[in-house]
Amino acid sequence: MPSAELNRESGVPLYRQIMEILRDEIASGELDSSTAITEAKLLARFDVSLAPIRQALNELRRDGLLYRQQGKGTFPVSGVRVDRPADLKTGDLYRYLSDRGLHPTSSVSDIEWIEPPAEIATRLDVQPGEKLMHFTRRIDVDAHPFAHNDVFVRAPREFAPTLAELADGGSALALLEERHGIRVDHAEHEAWATRASNELGELLGVDPGSPLLVIDTVFFSPDGTPVGWRSARHRPEEFKFHFVSND
Repeated sequence: MPSAELNRESGVPLYRQIMEILRDEIASGELDSSTAITEAKLLARFDVSLAPIRQALNELRRDGLLYRQQGKGTFPVSGVRVDRPADLKTGDLYRYLSDRGLHPTSSVSDIEWIEPPAEIATRLDVQPGEKLMHFTRRIDVDAHPFAHNDVFVRAPREFAPTLAELADGGSALALLEERHGIRVDHAEHEAWATRASNELGELLGVDPGSPLLVIDTVFFSPDGTPVGWRSARHRPEEFKFHFVSND
């Protein structure tokens, strides 16, 4: 078992310290994914009561970093696992990843103004000849490919965010509201499966033809006007998306 220790004088709850130590060790591969993590081992290692051990394990299971195998125990999940809550607000995924200690980074392609493909133009009620702001974003988590996003934003032509403003947590929709008062009120999502092209396979670190999870999102202003479109491609074993029904 690795040797990181608790700081009992820090004021940080013991369960959270244990959780963060194990999270870092899972992410780095320091904990063997084929070796069970038992309460007995953790009790001996951290010299605490059972309650913080169980709370830390429950939190890590909830976050998808540990899984139970019937009759064998609890094991680390290799690679990145993200469980996206249903109530997470638009533009808050990056902050959520940071808050979970997953160290996200992102890079954005050159920004361009183009006429969108026909399918996107229809979804956004774009008129012939109307150009939208377009860019792509790659998100890494713990230096591991996590998602590739294709983004179109319906905005005034004077809207001109820089690449630096959009990188590492910068939200085009948040900047649009700040500068032009165009606010996103709600979004509609469609989730489906596809296979990785050569380009996406290289970007996401998977073989061409491997399955990918796609989540297409249309963003709407309070009056129902479509404001933007995003298609997010994920490695399916590493991302869980929760939906809420309004019925």
